[in-house]
Amino acid sequence: CALEGDCGYLAANLYAKSVFGEDALVNLSIEKQLDGKLTGYIRIRSKTQGIALSLGDKITLKQKGG
Repeated sequence: CALEGDCGYLAANLYAKSVFGEDALVNLSIEKQLDGKLTGYIRIRSKTQGIALSLGDKITLKQKGG
C-alpha cells in the first residue's frame, strides 16, 4: 500500500497528553472490507486507568454517531 491510489488498510499510533499531564497512546488499525464496511480495532494504553477509560468512552460515543 502506498500514499497514492487505493489502499484497503490503515494503521496509526496516536499520542495524547491530558491537561493533567497524563500520557496516552492509541494504536489504531482499520481495514476496508470488500462490501465497503470498515472494521478494525482501537487499543488505548496509559499508565493511569482514568484517561484510558475517558478516551474509550469518547471513541465509543463517536462510533455510535454521537
